[in-house]
Amino acid sequence: MPSARSAAELVARILGRKELRAGVERGRAIALWPQVAGPALGQMSEAERLEDGVLFVRVTDSVVAHQLTYLREEFIRRYQEHLPGVIREVRFFVGGGKRPKPKAEPSSLPPLSPEEEARLQALVKGSPVELQPVLLRAGQAVLRRYKASPHGPCAVCGAPSPVHPCRACRRLLAEPVVRREAVRLSRFPLRPRLEGEPLEAARYLARKKLEAQLKELLPQAIRQPELIAILQDTARRYLQLCTGQQEVQAYRHLLPAELASLLKEI
Repeated sequence: MPSARSAAELVARILGRKELRAGVERGRAIALWPQVAGPALGQMSEAERLEDGVLFVRVTDSVVAHQLTYLREEFIRRYQEHLPGVIREVRFFVGGGKRPKPKAEPSSLPPLSPEEEARLQALVKGSPVELQPVLLRAGQAVLRRYKASPHGPCAVCGAPSPVHPCRACRRLLAEPVVRREAVRLSRFPLRPRLEGEPLEAARYLARKKLEAQLKELLPQAIRQPELIAILQDTARRYLQLCTGQQEVQAYRHLLPAELASLLKEI
């Protein structure tokens, strides 16, 4: 089960994904349709999906579809006022009545702690005001499902998985660009060139690399004190990678106990 901090950080990564950002745009476009169409037309139509800038709107019959086609340019103009560049076309098709609302999250899912709720609230505050309730509910649903999972979190993406790293992250870890970035990060932890999931994968590989170096260096440094400086530098880069901070003296506790006791200064 993820801690409040790790769970909130997981949601922050999820909200930052390119795929989710596109999903947020789709959600905003669909949610705005009643406002764009107006009360009367909104009762006879429903925005269903957005694909490559084309908004597909389901209507009750062919007559309504035909009439709405004449207003297509006006609908696009209104969308431009709210979501510039998102909607380039609106198409109408005939379908049944409006879909039923999705079922609420099962009450059997575990509740979130006050700390988890507070961290989620802080995360969504940087989003557009009209999206904050949606993102908050999405974050709550993600964390509740993750807390209910019997599987531990993937060390890369944080999602529950029966195997670690999860299968999706294993494929990502094998990407040449990710492996090259991992080598760079093991030397320059605070100078990432990637972002999003590829960056998280590269950081994971770099941490593993530095952990192996620390494990190998420790017994040698005990026998050869002149190697302490190299051990300190490796530990510093490891903590910078873990924390994203330049100064890491306050994070010595994150090192294995035998290392933390040996390295008085980092």
